[in-house]
Amino acid sequence: MRKFMTSLTAVATVTLAAVPALGLLQAAHAAEPTATISLAGLNLSNPAHAAEFETRVNNAGERLCHDMARTNPQAHFTMAGCKVSVRHEAVRQLSKAQRQSLRYAASATPVSVASR
Repeated sequence: MRKFMTSLTAVATVTLAAVPALGLLQAAHAAEPTATISLAGLNLSNPAHAAEFETRVNNAGERLCHDMARTNPQAHFTMAGCKVSVRHEAVRQLSKAQRQSLRYAASATPVSVASR
C-alpha cells in the first residue's frame, strides 16, 4: 500500500507541475499574430475582384510575417514560406463555392478590344 501511495503522490506532483506549463504554452499560442482578410464587396468569380483578393492576401501576409519575425526572432522560417502559408490558409478558409469562383477567375483569359 505504501508503494502505491508513493506512486500516486509522484504522479499527482508531476501532473500539478505540468498544469502551469500547459497554461504558458496556451498563452504563447494565443499571443501569435493573426490577420483578417475582408471579402466585403468582392465577387471572386470576377478576375478584377480575384486580383483584389490576392492583393489583400499578400498585404496581410506581409504584415503578419513581419510581425512574426519581429516578435519571435529565433523562429526558423523564411518570409517566402510564411507568405505561402498565409495564402494557403486564406484559400483554405474560403467556402467551396468561393474557391471554385477563384479558380474560375484565374482561368479566365483577358480580352482586349480595339475600336476606331
